[in-house]
Amino acid sequence: GRYPKELMNILYMGLVGTSNDPEHTKQVFNDNGLQKSSIMTLYYVQVAADIEAPELKLSLPTGFPNGWGEGEGEEHKHAKGDENDLIEMSSSMLTLTVSRLQKGVSKTFDRIGFDNILEHVIDTNEIKDEYGVQLPQSPKEFLSIDIANIGKKIGVEVDGPGHFVCILDKPGKPTAPVSLKNQFDDRGENRVNGPTILKHRLLTHLGWDIIHLPYWEYQHLKGDKNKEMDYCQGLLEQSSKW
Repeated sequence: GRYPKELMNILYMGLVGTSNDPEHTKQVFNDNGLQKSSIMTLYYVQVAADIEAPELKLSLPTGFPNGWGEGEGEEHKHAKGDENDLIEMSSSMLTLTVSRLQKGVSKTFDRIGFDNILEHVIDTNEIKDEYGVQLPQSPKEFLSIDIANIGKKIGVEVDGPGHFVCILDKPGKPTAPVSLKNQFDDRGENRVNGPTILKHRLLTHLGWDIIHLPYWEYQHLKGDKNKEMDYCQGLLEQSSKW
């Protein structure tokens, strides 16, 4: 199954131990604690397991993540730059980045009448109200959607290279077009990675219709505004909420 009980218990014990002692776990792994991204991934897995496999009764340590993270207490510095740069924002555990590609895609959706905002954030209160899942000491800002129409609950995830793993043993296979039915299938040499699939599942559970836009498909349009609008319109037509 998706959540083999014995394997999930082993994974939890391997990541956070059994003593509920973060200092002991740091000594075992000989490091300074969990990175911010690892803490957020554990939260995502916890929520997914609570929703999809509550019978496992998995739980994070009491007080998590206090004491478990590396570099706790360090102030995050916000990145600044011109319109060609990545814009980075941070609040509690969630770090958001807005790329030039993401901003360009958002403007294209504006042109075809799809009202949207960049980096819509879903907080833990929404998850608690929807499913009764309450995370211990959880960050308020939990999930983000690259481009979102809040009224219709349609989201667009602009998937850059970090959302894929490269398949090396299938050279020459053409890349498949975007489809809601097979958007997580093998796409030639690129396959969507696990964290992206997990985030998609969580957002779907919260009632969002999520469309995925692989970076190379948009870049192949080479800035042709008409082609970009046709492409984005085609993506929207795949959504049952549009």
